[in-house]
Amino acid sequence: MRRRHVKWVLLALSVTAAAALLPGAGQSRPPESDGSTYTWTGAATLTVDVKPWGGGYVRSDPYLIDCPMACIRAFEPNREVKLTAYMTPGHTFKAWEGACAGQGNPCTIKVSGAMDVTAVLEGQFVPPTPPKPPAPPGPPVALNPSLTVTTNGLTATLTGTGYNPSSSISLDFEWSTPPGGWFLLLPGATTSDASGSWSYTYAENCDFGGAYTGPVAFGVTASDAGGASASDGGSMTC
Repeated sequence: MRRRHVKWVLLALSVTAAAALLPGAGQSRPPESDGSTYTWTGAATLTVDVKPWGGGYVRSDPYLIDCPMACIRAFEPNREVKLTAYMTPGHTFKAWEGACAGQGNPCTIKVSGAMDVTAVLEGQFVPPTPPKPPAPPGPPVALNPSLTVTTNGLTATLTGTGYNPSSSISLDFEWSTPPGGWFLLLPGATTSDASGSWSYTYAENCDFGGAYTGPVAFGVTASDAGGASASDGGSMTC
């Protein structure tokens, strides 16, 4: 029952132990207690300290000590305990004082009576390097759209380059002949590829509100979804 009680006390301590690791001003402080007074007749008491305070922390195996915070604990007499010092950034392990003197890190002792151990660290706290801010977005890609129109009979091939990549392309036709003019809008007629290029084939049926025979002259403007546009023209004979 005693061991179970110790384990429950330990579980409560582990949640708050990390909060005690804030870097200090490089000064040593008295061993801190989390308020636990659990002991029994004949128990051996181990007191752990860390110098300088804020340079690191010490944990025990079995896990009862987690200092600074839980620094004073009762053990069964002659219980073997391993103590390990962990350093905060900028600190290194120097030596043990007290019952662990002369040992490296970690150290192992048998707790008997009242024993003291101090982990002596050296160095200066080095705050973590903050992450670099993301690079600002570069200037928008310069667009220089162009449109080329070639006609073959009643078929016109439109070829565009320099438009926004992967963007819908709308075509706006305007005929100057036949007399009276004629307009045609083809929204989203095609889509540019990853390089901003595209092509489209248009076939004329010579129906301008009725059958028409004669020359046909037209201009066409191609625009993408980002507003880049270019114009060109051609002629046919119906």
